[in-house]
Amino acid sequence: MKKYKIIISGPFAAGKTTFIQTITEIAPISTEAKTTKSDETKVKDSTTVAMDFGRITIDGENVLHIFGTPGQFRFNYMWSILGKDALGIVVIIDSGAEDTFEDAKDMINFFRVKTDAPILVALNQFDGKNKVDEEEIRKILNLPKWIPVVECNAKDKESVKGVLTKLLGLILAQGNVY
Repeated sequence: MKKYKIIISGPFAAGKTTFIQTITEIAPISTEAKTTKSDETKVKDSTTVAMDFGRITIDGENVLHIFGTPGQFRFNYMWSILGKDALGIVVIIDSGAEDTFEDAKDMINFFRVKTDAPILVALNQFDGKNKVDEEEIRKILNLPKWIPVVECNAKDKESVKGVLTKLLGLILAQGNVY
């Protein structure tokens, strides 16, 4: 059986844990802790401090192991640990949280330096928030054309499947599957 290691990264509260919970076929593993920083407690009560984990069986021979990273820079040592041997990276961005775009840019650059794995940006759409579109986010993040940007809803299984299918296509096109 082939196991594909996929990383789901992105800024604090972008929807990484929800993305994994939506698609995993097993009970997800999460390392949530109470938020302690005042700016974070205004957004949510807990945060991932080490990783999230989920799994999806593609067919009888192929399985995705999906690892979610913490979103805060102070946990970037986990980005390196989890990113080792990853075949693909999804960076989720809350399309309405412009205050996190600089963090997303830093994460994308971090993974561009640390790995040759394909990177895909997923613009997570949250209800009721203003949102940026693909063209705007490309300019803001200064993304090269070879990094795809796709819209997604981390709460919708078909949407999450679409993101992962696109990433698998990039992985297979690159030919680094082992």
